[in-house]
Amino acid sequence: MPDRSELHSAAKIGTVIQAEDAHFHPPAEGDDRWCETNWFGFFVPEAHLRGTNYAIFRTNLGVCRSMISVYSQPGTHVLDLDYLRDDYHMAIPPGDLDDFELTNGLCVKMTRPMEEWTVQFDDGRGTHWDLVQTALMPPVSVTEIAVAGAGEGYAVFQRHEADAPMVTGHIDQTMHVEGEVVVNGQRHSVDFPSNRDHSWSPRREFGHNIMGNFDEAHFGRERSFLLQTRNDVIDRGTVTHGYVREGREVIPFKIGEGRYRADNWVIRELDYELEDIRGRTYRLHGEAVSYSETYQANAFTMTGVVRWTLDGETGWGDFKWHWDVQKMQAASRDGTFVL
Repeated sequence: MPDRSELHSAAKIGTVIQAEDAHFHPPAEGDDRWCETNWFGFFVPEAHLRGTNYAIFRTNLGVCRSMISVYSQPGTHVLDLDYLRDDYHMAIPPGDLDDFELTNGLCVKMTRPMEEWTVQFDDGRGTHWDLVQTALMPPVSVTEIAVAGAGEGYAVFQRHEADAPMVTGHIDQTMHVEGEVVVNGQRHSVDFPSNRDHSWSPRREFGHNIMGNFDEAHFGRERSFLLQTRNDVIDRGTVTHGYVREGREVIPFKIGEGRYRADNWVIRELDYELEDIRGRTYRLHGEAVSYSETYQANAFTMTGVVRWTLDGETGWGDFKWHWDVQKMQAASRDGTFVL
């Protein structure tokens, strides 16, 4: 088994995450803030549609929250979403994260270790899906895709030294998603990449100070970008973690910066200047075509389906922008940002 404490070169990327990381991790004893998350998404680009399946497990408390959402229109209100189901305080079911079924109708099963999952949902009221998610790359640890010298990421699970014991962690993996989605009786075929992720760490529900982006750009099956940033101001961010994927090869970034044009907290356009560790440079431009707002645990999240362009090629993906609600309120009060 590879030593997790080794520093990682590009040739070793994809060697840190082990089979056991598909399961629950030992929680910090007595810490009610400890959580483990499981997130799967899907896109229907031609419909500007984005769907997410999210579950957060408070293992020390024995409870789970799950939020299922779908949007396809520009909107800044919960009523603008195509679908939202947000369930709190469900009991954690028997079993583990490689095979679980929640009482809200979400079923997740790993059918090939770290390579394939089925993600199913049925609310019994006309919204349901049956998806197969197949890995386009190995799962990578947040320690393997950290940008050297970029500083800490915005989330606790990103603030992890590569040579430290993996007590907290985060997995990113680009998948290809296929299947059928029915939203309020309307059918959509799904056949497009989307990421999955899985994290384990303490997570406060107040004063967490998150400020950053978590963006995806997919150019067919062969190339994808993952961009994680820390944003100290609304209109730009430093890329602290991320990769470009070429086939199954994962290449981390050497440096990266994002610039954003926002209107009333909604990102309308994104521009990234990136250089990977091989010295190759990229200029990604994105335009949001649909978006939605969600709020959870004092964190404001705006996500949007993005039409990306790179060297004349069109891709699709999203932005996921997170800020601390109290910081946003302060910015509105002092006039640094006006709603």
